[in-house]
Amino acid sequence: MVLSLRATGLLVSLAASLPILILAQEPDILVADFEQATYGDWTVEGEAFGSGPAAGTLPGQMPVTGYRGQRLVNSFYGGDRSTGSLTSPLFVIERNYIVFLIGGGGFEDRTCMQLWVEGRPVRSATGPNTRPGGSEALEPYYWDVREFRGQKAQLKISDQATGGWGHINVDHIVQTDVKPEFPIRSRRSKGVDGFRFIPSLTDRQ
Repeated sequence: MVLSLRATGLLVSLAASLPILILAQEPDILVADFEQATYGDWTVEGEAFGSGPAAGTLPGQMPVTGYRGQRLVNSFYGGDRSTGSLTSPLFVIERNYIVFLIGGGGFEDRTCMQLWVEGRPVRSATGPNTRPGGSEALEPYYWDVREFRGQKAQLKISDQATGGWGHINVDHIVQTDVKPEFPIRSRRSKGVDGFRFIPSLTDRQ
């Protein structure tokens, strides 16, 4: 059986549209946007994160930019000397990537956000700053979590640093199947196989 050119063209058009249809069936999942006055069902420990998301820059802090909406996680409550943690409720990893905005201190395991699966951290990211100066701008980052799809997980945002840049800023955490197309910059994120460079956007929200 020989297909006409018109029929062939229709089949090609249908095939080209299939990825769009598939993506439309898997919408992004908002994990947290931190737009409420409290952290809701997230667990707060210590003083660094206050009683709820910050409405931007806190007293004594350089201007915070790059977050989305009106509020964000900002552990500068009480300045850099305060410490604490913020832990999400359990959720199921249902998409291939977790995308988020992050800034603040760049101290691995001390100013960071970690993804925990089966009781252990499997992904970790920090802000970019470790020296005087720097910027409070949040930038987009992502983790590839395909290997954990279908498993239960938690996010743990930690501030255990008490010196300069002893705080962390986080906002707008989303699960998505669309791989982000971010330009590469030299920032470290820790995965199960060790440190590797991960991408970020240069433009701001």
